[in-house]
Amino acid sequence: MSQIRIETVGHKASRPRILGSAFRTLTLGLATLATGLVAGVFYAYTVSVNLGLAAQPDASYVATMQAINERIQNPMFFASFFGAVLFLLATLAAHIPRPRSGRFLLVALACALYIVGGFLLTAFVNVPMNEELARVAANASPDELAGARATYEGPWNFWNGVRTVFSAIAFLALIGACLLPEDRSWR
Repeated sequence: MSQIRIETVGHKASRPRILGSAFRTLTLGLATLATGLVAGVFYAYTVSVNLGLAAQPDASYVATMQAINERIQNPMFFASFFGAVLFLLATLAAHIPRPRSGRFLLVALACALYIVGGFLLTAFVNVPMNEELARVAANASPDELAGARATYEGPWNFWNGVRTVFSAIAFLALIGACLLPEDRSWR
């Protein structure tokens, strides 16, 4: 009888570990997905959108960028952009009990890279530049359009490149965390 009771207690004791492991795996998967989606958006700008817009005359460039900047503010983009931060922080919190594990270190690296180099850079550099470009009137003179583009295009493309690199490295760190066994420690 006591042996059955010990097994029952042992089974109940392992349930929190199983739930914790499932939660860590789920948050890591969601953080990886959301971060990868955002890194992909930034990458797509770098390798296609910016290149296509570079060939456009000033009026077309300004109008198209204004339209893109307005339309990217949608629930799908916000879900991944803000979701990446939330899932990264949840994943980090879930892995805190294992601070020497490879997963924790890679998740911490991904958090730092994405939050600073992707999220905050977007919020404090790219978005203010987008808001400034939005103030350019559709009927602005050719000189005003050329000036607005000259002020915006080069710096915006540069900072987009920076956030692309940071977000892509964060995504790679999360892929590495997904591939590591959960118990693996770095010594």
